[in-house]
Amino acid sequence: MSANDNFWYRTLFKVKLFEASGTSFQQLINQLFQYSVEGFQSIQPWGDWGDGGNDGWIESKGSYYQVYGPTPTSSASPVAVVKKAVTDFEKLPEKWEDVKNYYFVYNDRYTGAPAPVASELQQLKKKHGLTDARVIAGAGLEAMFMGLDSEIRQVIVGGVPSCEITHVDPRSVGELLSHLADKNDIFPSFLHEEAPDFSEKIIFNGLTQPVSEYLKIFLYQASTINDFLLCRDVGLSQSIAKEINALYKKGKNVIPDSEDNAPNIRYVWMVDQLIPDSMKKHPHSMKAYREAAQVILSKYFETCDAYEHPDSTLTA
Repeated sequence: MSANDNFWYRTLFKVKLFEASGTSFQQLINQLFQYSVEGFQSIQPWGDWGDGGNDGWIESKGSYYQVYGPTPTSSASPVAVVKKAVTDFEKLPEKWEDVKNYYFVYNDRYTGAPAPVASELQQLKKKHGLTDARVIAGAGLEAMFMGLDSEIRQVIVGGVPSCEITHVDPRSVGELLSHLADKNDIFPSFLHEEAPDFSEKIIFNGLTQPVSEYLKIFLYQASTINDFLLCRDVGLSQSIAKEINALYKKGKNVIPDSEDNAPNIRYVWMVDQLIPDSMKKHPHSMKAYREAAQVILSKYFETCDAYEHPDSTLTA
């Protein structure tokens, strides 16, 4: 497994965690655990019976899992998280038997599980004579994912781009550009500013390897976009630039600056956001489209539609 592949797999999985909440987080966990935890079975609520506090289990080991994925904008307090963990555990004996292990799978988005939660699970373990009781959060989930074979990782996050510079079919780029060009509103004046030095902007935005190298490599293929736009109405070029800029601003909310390595993770998030949903069903299609999307990001990084201009007065 190359360093390039590991970067993409690890970061794409992080992106999924940042975006997932509620049902989507539970679906991600079900998929991950079915591939990585032997004997794991997901449980779906059924009518008034519900799920009895059991989102998934390993019957032979008496292991029960409760999954909790709050929305990114929610302000789930440690008290609320503790209450969720304890309340769901207390439901188990009412409808399930032989509870030996209890795992609270929590989407902390890499902020760390609140200390009171871990402490309360220790108390549950002692009080009920459990073999194990603990939180499984982002770092642990990532480790499980990275322990899977590459073929299984592809099933979960799709195919990853190759490290080689490969030709990008202009028709694929064209489909992506068309996907972005839904609105024809006023082109922001700051986008007409002369682009700063490419390397200077990479440093200013805190981008590091391998993303900094991807931007430089794929910029060589930006001529495919220029050729495409020469044959189209100028409004399309303006609309695409505005869409890219809006996408970047949205990415700053999804991947906050407080997150370690945020600029690089935000880059991977934008790559996936550029791809139409219809192209996300097959790993091999995803690989080609992720490479095409990086050509687009390199082009609009250079023109300052994505990421920050070193001269902040021009983007105010």
